[in-house]
Amino acid sequence: MSRVCDFCGKGVLVVNNISHKASGGWAKKAPKTKRRLFPNLRKIKYHDIGGNTIQSKICMECYKNISLK
Repeated sequence: MSRVCDFCGKGVLVVNNISHKASGGWAKKAPKTKRRLFPNLRKIKYHDIGGNTIQSKICMECYKNISLK
């Protein structure tokens, strides 16, 4: 199951998690571990012009901007 928005293409981000004791001059030497940020996706169903029901996953930013309700 892909974690990608069907409208805008927003997907998973991979970022570094830096410990809290890494401040000041120690920031470059601090231990870093990879972590993943997932988009806030929602499954919706809507009807196209032909009357067919389509199910897709969209992020909440697209859900707020597109009025499919």
